[in-house]
Amino acid sequence: MSSSDPDSRLLLLMRHGKADSGAGQPDHERRLTDRGHSQAQLVGEYLESQNVRPTRVFVSDAARTSETWQHVLSTMHGFDGQATFHEEIYSGGTAELLDLIRSTGDQDTVVMAIGHEPTMSSLVAQLADDESDAGSVAQARIGLPTGAMGVLSGPLAHWADLDESALTLHTIVRP
Repeated sequence: MSSSDPDSRLLLLMRHGKADSGAGQPDHERRLTDRGHSQAQLVGEYLESQNVRPTRVFVSDAARTSETWQHVLSTMHGFDGQATFHEEIYSGGTAELLDLIRSTGDQDTVVMAIGHEPTMSSLVAQLADDESDAGSVAQARIGLPTGAMGVLSGPLAHWADLDESALTLHTIVRP
């Protein structure tokens, strides 16, 4: 995404791809299934086809979210943004994720976060304004399926100003 409007922001909130059931292993170490790999790759291909390139990416430090990011990244030729991994996305909720996003510098107009339910769907629904796609808001209120991503945007001078109903939810990408 490139915009001549310096106050235009794009936020991509993604749930990790389908993961193994985790029988006998800690939840934090659960890995993606083949379907999860495919879902993440499809989201990356979608972003590439839309010419959307995040410059700041926040990823939970769980194995399944790290793998999700690696598969999304594999489709973004020439990615030159910054991705960081955060335990608080795994263990926290919407407030912790919102704090991370608010800490983003103004130069990063496209931000992506990859995390878990129910945090991702709750934050999508919380940030959606009255102009948002009704079907996508309803889906966010029900919950995001694995691999799904909410696409929100709007005029926001600073990420630090991000608050409830601040962005328009355009769609939920469901690979």
